[in-house]
Amino acid sequence: MFLKKRHLEILKKMKETESQKEIEKALPEDFKTRVAELYILGFVELEGDKIKFTEAGKRLLEIVDKLNLEEIPEIFVDSEIIKILELLDETGYVPEDWLSLLKERGLADDNGLTEIGKEILNIYRETHPIVYLTPQILGFVKNMPKIGLYDELITYKKAKDYGDNVINALQAMRLLMISPKTSSKAFSTTKTLNTVLKIASMVPNLSRALILRKEDFELLEGGKGSKELEESGFYEEGKVTELGNAMMETYKGLGYKEEKTLPIYVLDDEIKVLKAIEEIKEIYETNPQIIPTYKEIEKRVDVKDLGETLHILESKELIERKVVDNKDTYWMTEFGEKAKEFGKVTTDAMKAITYPEAGDVPIAEWVESGKEEGTVKRGITEKGRFYIKLSKTIKRKPYLTKYDVSTLVKTTKKKYIHRDELVKLIQEHVGGEEEEIIRALNEAESKGFIKELQNKMIILTKLGEDVKDAVEEAKVQELINTKFAITPTTFNILKAIYENREEFDRVWKEKEEGKEHKENEIILLAKLLPLTIDEIKKSLVILKNTGFIGKRGLTAAGEKLVEAYLRFWS
Repeated sequence: MFLKKRHLEILKKMKETESQKEIEKALPEDFKTRVAELYILGFVELEGDKIKFTEAGKRLLEIVDKLNLEEIPEIFVDSEIIKILELLDETGYVPEDWLSLLKERGLADDNGLTEIGKEILNIYRETHPIVYLTPQILGFVKNMPKIGLYDELITYKKAKDYGDNVINALQAMRLLMISPKTSSKAFSTTKTLNTVLKIASMVPNLSRALILRKEDFELLEGGKGSKELEESGFYEEGKVTELGNAMMETYKGLGYKEEKTLPIYVLDDEIKVLKAIEEIKEIYETNPQIIPTYKEIEKRVDVKDLGETLHILESKELIERKVVDNKDTYWMTEFGEKAKEFGKVTTDAMKAITYPEAGDVPIAEWVESGKEEGTVKRGITEKGRFYIKLSKTIKRKPYLTKYDVSTLVKTTKKKYIHRDELVKLIQEHVGGEEEEIIRALNEAESKGFIKELQNKMIILTKLGEDVKDAVEEAKVQELINTKFAITPTTFNILKAIYENREEFDRVWKEKEEGKEHKENEIILLAKLLPLTIDEIKKSLVILKNTGFIGKRGLTAAGEKLVEAYLRFWS
């Protein structure tokens, strides 16, 4: 949405007259541009010289009548203000400097959104802009950066004579979003802009605006046309043209939001380990006695904690375990091979690209991380697209650190908590440096346990709520004290028992008849999983000590943990 003070003045004047000439005489400055923007936003209809309210326009006029137009800023609402309104409405908190922007517009006070603020947000959510593509708009978007810091957009805009009006129109059509200011501002375009670029290539010599309104869309969607649609090139010989289909796709995509892709992260140590595994694999091809065991990898790589790194890599399906010559070995997957080449990526660098993909705007810090790590360069890079594909494709398995356990325990379901407050709660609970805990929270987001928004407010995801239930049903202190309690290995054991309950029930029943329970249990797990006997024994001890396995199978905590991930994967 994009509304300047002049838009509101025009709406107020429309109460007196529907004549564009009379309104322009009273309000001549940029009149035609502002009227076109009101039309794009869906607040007015243009019929010859007349300008008339739509139902949405009438709702907006009620707000205008409550405002002192002399006191509000020149820009009343834009995509930045809308983002702040959304965050305040959803989480109940925005930083003071963001809140002051809403207060000076009468959209919020110290108690939250005002009635005017609520109605603006409702109008935004309940209205749909029209497609309005001028030659200037199509020329502007061809080479514009798609994701970046706000200064980059301003630099590009200054190179175009008509830049200001195009940026306004793109915001009005919800094709361009500008973030609230943190260290600076960021911007991003939505996926729908790709369709607009496609339209630009179809009509390279366009001399007039291409317009698609709701009623036009509905006609085309029903396979029907009109004289106007035929003249525009959207309908021909009884069917919708390629241009018409592209315009329909654009209309559907304006303001469309979808579930955000869960951002992956890959650490420097993980890349080092992947390269060491590759080195061993090359030796193995000519010398089969050298295999990628823990000890062989350890000889070739210097990382802080190799065991932890291997668990993390397995949790993201970048490596897989196999038993070779009765030894636990680690091999790269296809995704691991590519990740090794693309290198490190943080959660923030991924959010710089997953937010625009979903129709939302990242903050400046995420974009800066994206530029540093190579997921962003005027748009999403090849590296960024690979990691989005990886994020969407893999089945994440749990790897819970003490910080993950503490995060789950200290975060209340269905309630937002500020990151700074959560960091303090975790420090009091399990200790740790602030920087280390913030990094762990970023990783917890990549694991799917929490979601952190642009205002640093954090909430548990559905997976986070389900894993919280499992953790709190288990022995929390043992989980915190045990370094490798819930890993892909221990989880795979729980899952194997859960999915083969009848066979394991027979094993546990046989124990009552005097047979050795533990040995039979281990033999069965060895048949089901690519793990050595020693690894299975060690994992079973951990799972029993932490409360996920009891005397006669999985505990309620064990069942809840497995079921949480089965739901997450479905």
